[in-house]
Amino acid sequence: MTTKEETPEQERERLHQEEQKKNPAGNFNDHLTLTLADMPNTTGMSVKEIGVLILIVLLIFIVYIIYKLF
Repeated sequence: MTTKEETPEQERERLHQEEQKKNPAGNFNDHLTLTLADMPNTTGMSVKEIGVLILIVLLIFIVYIIYKLF
């Protein structure tokens, strides 16, 4: 399949394109997985800690709005 002129990068790209043609739904799943990778990890936080974090963000937002008005 590969030719001697094909670089490893070109081979990876060709294999990637072939895989996308064979399994288009897999590409969607990969995209979702990459999106979730950027989300903060809150599995070790309790409900109380998450609530405090939300309150802090809301307070910062309220202070910003008040500062912007005056």
